[in-house]
Amino acid sequence: MKIFIIICTFFVFPLQVSVAATSNHYIYYPNLAKKVLSDDARSFAQVLAKSEVVPNGAKLEELAEISSKYVRINPTEFLRVQAKYNHCFGVGFMGEDYVDNQSAKVRERKLREIALNSISEKSLVSIKQICLAKLNHSIK
Repeated sequence: MKIFIIICTFFVFPLQVSVAATSNHYIYYPNLAKKVLSDDARSFAQVLAKSEVVPNGAKLEELAEISSKYVRINPTEFLRVQAKYNHCFGVGFMGEDYVDNQSAKVRERKLREIALNSISEKSLVSIKQICLAKLNHSIK
């Protein structure tokens, strides 16, 4: 029994903690992330609303990461909701998955750029330009 406790203490429990902290597992807004990543535009609007009131820190970074993933899921709705705030929250945010992986960052930025450029709706041209500028600025 003591061996089992020692194994769990040193090997199993630390693994659970490290898995929970990866970028694929959201700590502060897991339900909201699940909905946004399932292409729920209303939930994405909640992400942006929360980003306006959440102070800088881990919670805001999590919202930025959720927002950054929605760019490619539904670029039209991404721009439509962003237009209400007249900025482009999260468009250039990369998160843990891209730390120390410059080629992955470049590839992801290009995919986001392609997604944004695929939108030709005239009412979204202005916010699209803002988002593309922020995305291009984040490269530097």
